[in-house]
Amino acid sequence: MYKYYKEQGADGPYFYFYTELNLTYYVAFRNMSQEAFPLNNLYSLDFGEINGLKGKNDIKISSTILNIIIEFLETDPSLVIHFLCDSEDSRQLNRKRLFSRWFAICGMDQWVKYDYDFDSADYNISFIYCSDIYETAIMETEILLTLDVYERAKND
Repeated sequence: MYKYYKEQGADGPYFYFYTELNLTYYVAFRNMSQEAFPLNNLYSLDFGEINGLKGKNDIKISSTILNIIIEFLETDPSLVIHFLCDSEDSRQLNRKRLFSRWFAICGMDQWVKYDYDFDSADYNISFIYCSDIYETAIMETEILLTLDVYERAKND
Protein backbone atom coordinates (compact mmCIF):
# COMPACT_ATOMS: atom_id res chain seq x y z
CA MET A 1 0.00 0.00 0.00
CA TYR A 2 1.15 3.53 -0.73
CA LYS A 3 1.33 6.33 1.83
CA TYR A 4 -1.57 8.69 1.23
CA TYR A 5 -2.47 12.20 2.21
CA LYS A 6 -5.80 13.69 3.20
CA GLU A 7 -7.17 17.16 2.57
CA GLN A 8 -10.59 18.64 3.15
CA GLY A 9 -12.26 19.73 -0.07
CA ALA A 10 -15.26 22.03 -0.37
CA ASP A 11 -17.69 19.08 -0.51
CA GLY A 12 -15.85 16.43 1.49
CA PRO A 13 -12.53 14.70 2.09
CA TYR A 14 -10.00 14.30 -0.69
CA PHE A 15 -7.11 11.81 -0.60
CA TYR A 16 -4.13 11.47 -2.91
CA PHE A 17 -1.02 9.32 -3.23
CA TYR A 18 2.00 8.89 -5.47
CA THR A 19 3.03 5.61 -7.10
CA GLU A 20 6.48 4.20 -7.80
CA LEU A 21 6.07 5.38 -11.42
CA ASN A 22 5.39 8.97 -10.27
CA LEU A 23 1.69 8.80 -11.07
CA THR A 24 -0.66 10.70 -8.77
CA TYR A 25 -3.96 9.08 -7.81
CA TYR A 26 -6.88 10.69 -6.01
CA VAL A 27 -9.85 9.39 -4.05
CA ALA A 28 -12.59 11.94 -3.40
CA PHE A 29 -15.81 11.79 -1.41
CA ARG A 30 -18.32 14.48 -2.33
CA ASN A 31 -21.27 15.27 -0.08
CA MET A 32 -24.46 14.54 -2.03
CA SER A 33 -26.80 14.35 0.96
CA GLN A 34 -30.52 14.46 0.44
CA GLU A 35 -32.87 16.13 2.90
CA ALA A 36 -34.67 12.99 4.00
CA PHE A 37 -33.50 9.88 5.82
CA PRO A 38 -31.93 7.46 4.83
CA LEU A 39 -29.98 9.37 2.16
CA ASN A 40 -29.21 12.32 4.42
CA ASN A 41 -25.55 11.27 4.77
CA LEU A 42 -24.81 10.38 1.14
CA TYR A 43 -21.40 10.81 -0.47
CA SER A 44 -20.28 10.08 -4.00
CA LEU A 45 -17.00 8.25 -4.51
CA ASP A 46 -14.63 9.15 -7.31
CA PHE A 47 -11.08 7.98 -7.92
CA GLY A 48 -8.49 7.87 -10.66
CA GLU A 49 -5.14 9.11 -11.86
CA ILE A 50 -4.98 12.91 -11.81
CA ASN A 51 -3.77 13.29 -15.40
CA GLY A 52 -5.68 10.32 -16.81
CA LEU A 53 -2.45 8.36 -17.27
CA LYS A 54 -2.17 4.60 -16.91
CA GLY A 55 0.80 2.82 -15.45
CA LYS A 56 1.73 -0.82 -15.24
CA ASN A 57 -0.47 -3.18 -13.29
CA ASP A 58 0.29 -2.11 -9.72
CA ILE A 59 -1.54 -4.01 -6.94
CA LYS A 60 -0.62 -1.29 -4.44
CA ILE A 61 -2.89 1.18 -6.24
CA SER A 62 -6.00 -0.96 -5.63
CA SER A 63 -5.05 -1.76 -2.04
CA THR A 64 -4.44 1.93 -1.29
CA ILE A 65 -7.76 3.03 -2.80
CA LEU A 66 -9.62 0.25 -0.95
CA ASN A 67 -7.94 1.18 2.34
CA ILE A 68 -8.98 4.83 1.89
CA ILE A 69 -12.60 3.79 1.23
CA ILE A 70 -12.65 1.56 4.32
CA GLU A 71 -11.08 4.30 6.46
CA PHE A 72 -13.72 6.77 5.27
CA LEU A 73 -16.61 4.39 6.00
CA GLU A 74 -15.23 3.60 9.46
CA THR A 75 -15.36 7.29 10.45
CA ASP A 76 -19.16 7.19 10.62
CA PRO A 77 -21.32 4.06 10.19
CA SER A 78 -24.26 6.22 9.03
CA LEU A 79 -22.39 7.14 5.84
CA VAL A 80 -23.84 5.99 2.54
CA ILE A 81 -21.60 6.11 -0.51
CA HIS A 82 -22.39 5.69 -4.16
CA PHE A 83 -20.08 4.96 -7.04
CA LEU A 84 -21.16 5.72 -10.60
CA CYS A 85 -19.54 3.57 -13.28
CA ASP A 86 -19.73 5.93 -16.25
CA SER A 87 -19.47 4.97 -19.91
CA GLU A 88 -17.03 7.70 -20.94
CA ASP A 89 -14.49 5.18 -22.23
CA SER A 90 -16.80 2.14 -22.57
CA ARG A 91 -15.14 0.48 -19.56
CA GLN A 92 -18.05 0.80 -17.12
CA LEU A 93 -18.45 -2.98 -16.81
CA ASN A 94 -14.78 -3.32 -15.85
CA ARG A 95 -15.22 -0.61 -13.20
CA LYS A 96 -18.31 -2.34 -11.83
CA ARG A 97 -16.43 -5.66 -11.58
CA LEU A 98 -13.46 -3.99 -9.91
CA PHE A 99 -15.67 -2.24 -7.36
CA SER A 100 -17.54 -5.51 -6.68
CA ARG A 101 -14.24 -7.36 -6.22
CA TRP A 102 -13.01 -4.71 -3.78
CA PHE A 103 -16.25 -4.92 -1.84
CA ALA A 104 -16.02 -8.73 -1.67
CA ILE A 105 -12.54 -8.63 -0.13
CA CYS A 106 -12.90 -5.61 2.16
CA GLY A 107 -14.02 -7.66 5.18
CA MET A 108 -16.77 -5.28 6.26
CA ASP A 109 -19.54 -7.82 6.75
CA GLN A 110 -22.09 -5.36 8.16
CA TRP A 111 -21.96 -3.29 4.95
CA VAL A 112 -24.29 -3.95 2.01
CA LYS A 113 -23.63 -3.13 -1.65
CA TYR A 114 -26.70 -2.42 -3.75
CA ASP A 115 -26.20 -2.22 -7.53
CA TYR A 116 -28.54 -0.56 -9.99
CA ASP A 117 -28.20 -0.78 -13.77
CA PHE A 118 -29.97 1.90 -15.76
CA ASP A 119 -32.08 0.55 -18.64
CA SER A 120 -31.76 3.69 -20.72
CA ALA A 121 -28.02 4.29 -20.31
CA ASP A 122 -24.70 2.51 -20.45
CA TYR A 123 -23.77 3.07 -16.85
CA ASN A 124 -24.59 1.68 -13.45
CA ILE A 125 -24.40 2.84 -9.88
CA SER A 126 -23.54 1.07 -6.64
CA PHE A 127 -24.51 2.14 -3.13
CA ILE A 128 -22.81 0.98 0.06
CA TYR A 129 -24.46 1.31 3.45
CA CYS A 130 -24.31 -0.26 6.92
CA SER A 131 -27.00 -2.87 7.56
CA ASP A 132 -26.65 -2.26 11.32
CA ILE A 133 -28.17 1.20 10.78
CA TYR A 134 -30.28 0.97 7.64
CA GLU A 135 -33.00 -1.52 6.83
CA THR A 136 -32.30 -3.00 3.41
CA ALA A 137 -35.89 -2.80 2.12
CA ILE A 138 -36.24 0.86 3.12
CA MET A 139 -32.82 1.79 1.75
CA GLU A 140 -33.40 0.12 -1.60
CA THR A 141 -36.84 1.72 -1.94
CA GLU A 142 -35.43 5.19 -1.21
CA ILE A 143 -32.58 4.65 -3.67
CA LEU A 144 -35.01 3.63 -6.42
CA LEU A 145 -37.32 6.58 -5.71
CA THR A 146 -34.40 9.03 -5.78
CA LEU A 147 -33.00 7.59 -9.00
CA ASP A 148 -36.46 7.74 -10.58
CA VAL A 149 -36.76 11.44 -9.71
CA TYR A 150 -33.35 12.13 -11.30
CA GLU A 151 -34.23 10.14 -14.43
CA ARG A 152 -37.53 12.01 -14.85
CA ALA A 153 -35.86 15.38 -14.34
CA LYS A 154 -33.22 14.48 -16.92
CA ASN A 155 -35.87 13.49 -19.48
CA ASP A 156 -37.97 16.65 -19.00
